[in-house]
Amino acid sequence: MIDLKGTMGIPFLKKSRFTGSDGPLRFVLEKRGAESVPADALWPGREAEPGTGPAGEAVGVGVGGEAVQGGVSGPAGDCLAAVCWHGPYCSDATPDTEKTTAYFSFTKEGLAQAQEWLNAQR
Repeated sequence: MIDLKGTMGIPFLKKSRFTGSDGPLRFVLEKRGAESVPADALWPGREAEPGTGPAGEAVGVGVGGEAVQGGVSGPAGDCLAAVCWHGPYCSDATPDTEKTTAYFSFTKEGLAQAQEWLNAQR
């Protein structure tokens, strides 16, 4: 079980990315600016394109199998990206097609949601 409490937090993620593993699950948590997130990845606080659904819901699947979870983006439109994959290799040695990415608010609550999502990926 992944438990990030006391290990790292939002201040750490403002300056660096966090990598970890739990058994065969490997993961990366990192801050991403709104401009580096696929255009169809939505979460509350990010503008929805017309026709994306009533009230622009923020749960669905984005480009390349990227899951989209709820949350509100930070003051600068930043979000928390949680990337996970199974296998023995590091992120650089694993093809992007084998990774799943979910976006969360860049807040303490978003970090807790990311932890819950990562534990569900096991």
